[in-house]
Amino acid sequence: MTIKKRDHEKYFINGVSNTVLFEIENDIAIVTLNRPNKYNAINQDVVDGLNEAIAKVKKNEDIRAMVITGAGRGFSSGADLDTFGVFTPEEGSRHIIDTYQPLMHNLCNLKKPIIAAVNGTAAGVGAVIALACDFRVMSEQSALLYAFINIGLGPDGGASWLLARQVGYSKALEIAVEGQKIKGEECHRLGLTNKLVLEDELLNKAKNWAHRLAKRPTIAIGITKESMFHAMNHDLYETITYEAKKQVAAFKSHDLVEGISAFKEKRLPKFIGK
Repeated sequence: MTIKKRDHEKYFINGVSNTVLFEIENDIAIVTLNRPNKYNAINQDVVDGLNEAIAKVKKNEDIRAMVITGAGRGFSSGADLDTFGVFTPEEGSRHIIDTYQPLMHNLCNLKKPIIAAVNGTAAGVGAVIALACDFRVMSEQSALLYAFINIGLGPDGGASWLLARQVGYSKALEIAVEGQKIKGEECHRLGLTNKLVLEDELLNKAKNWAHRLAKRPTIAIGITKESMFHAMNHDLYETITYEAKKQVAAFKSHDLVEGISAFKEKRLPKFIGK
């Protein structure tokens, strides 16, 4: 992938198509799905751009949190329907696995917090990407839409797993088979979004939250993400062992020494993410 420099802090990922915009703002990255004329429909260029953006955040120690949002009126309309009919049914099935397993792995395994600033609607696999982020910020005008059923598809890209673990089997099934927009206020009530804010403040609120999280001990955040993810599929005793093994990295960190010192000295800690 080529990276086209826009100015001292903003870059286009995928230099030819400019489908993903990458911006560094001090200690956070803002990643924008950049196909506004297609309502940020997800195609291979967008997936490649997201994977590259995550890799850049992972590699850069100065970036300690990440925000994902959409350009224009909405977060994403879901998969680009122009790709339908290109594959045989069997090729389509393989394409889903080959495309979305790596993307979900990269989102879920980044050891830094990811916030989705859901402007407008996140539909289909766009909703999956939003739910794969660690946190979501929405307004009353925002919505999640499991649109798969509306064109005769079942959920894919990890949609079933992510939704069922957020709201439970029965409610997840209802949302998936009815194919109706779940507006921001109901998302907040169901626990599908962490914060409900004014529409014109959405991105700034998400960025401000990311900056606050970037001041936290980044290694410990990564450990916490891994442990929470592990706990969803393992019992208590296995989880205790897993947590203990993961804690080794925290025991070795500068931020643990700083955190303990600050506690003893009754001052605020100054974590550096190392």
